[in-house]
Amino acid sequence: MNNTMKAAVWYEARDLRVEAVDIPALEDPHQVKVKVAACGICGSDLHEYAAGPIFVPVDAPHPMSGERAPIVMGHEFAGEVVAVGESVTRVKPGDRVAIEPILSPHRDGAYVMEQYNLTPLLGFHGLSGGGGGFAEYTVLGEHMVHPMPDDLSFEQGALIEPAAVALHAVRQSGLRAGDTAAVFGAGPIGLMVIEALKAAGAAAIYAVEVSPSRRAKAQELGPVALDPESELVPVRGIS
Repeated sequence: MNNTMKAAVWYEARDLRVEAVDIPALEDPHQVKVKVAACGICGSDLHEYAAGPIFVPVDAPHPMSGERAPIVMGHEFAGEVVAVGESVTRVKPGDRVAIEPILSPHRDGAYVMEQYNLTPLLGFHGLSGGGGGFAEYTVLGEHMVHPMPDDLSFEQGALIEPAAVALHAVRQSGLRAGDTAAVFGAGPIGLMVIEALKAAGAAAIYAVEVSPSRRAKAQELGPVALDPESELVPVRGIS
């Protein structure tokens, strides 16, 4: 039986290698092994490739993963559960799951702190070591995998993490139904913010973007798209 798999491994800026690595095994009763079906390329991945290290630990192992470069990249992904530890209860082999990539202090599947995403020890699966989605298989804590409904594709599941970023931004904004909103930047996250604003009941949405292609894509979703380099719009006039 083949015990290796292909993975994209970050060594340093502009040095990302697709190579054979060992297939990870379960090492803890609360772990889940996932066969990756789809993985997005985050802007953070591009930044690490072009100008890293930023999040990737290089000089010392990350406190949550115990690893440093070279590491397997990829943190926006979804896949199928292929094995579970003996204490896992939330998922079973064959389940389709989306991944929450946050590495934080958990013990026996329980949160050590309520807002675990704010821990100073924060890391990301696929950026801070511990494996990643740019591989055929990866192993994660049970708390990091979330069952997906059957009508959601793996590609859509891989977008749940960035969609959560957009939804959180809208929730944090305090927007109320009927409000006017402006979105600065119409990249993937900006477009998802637009969709979240629509769902939240925004009466008018303005997308401000310098890229013509991204402005056009934003316009397809409904907002008024503005070019900040050529259009001067009085703020009070649209608020």
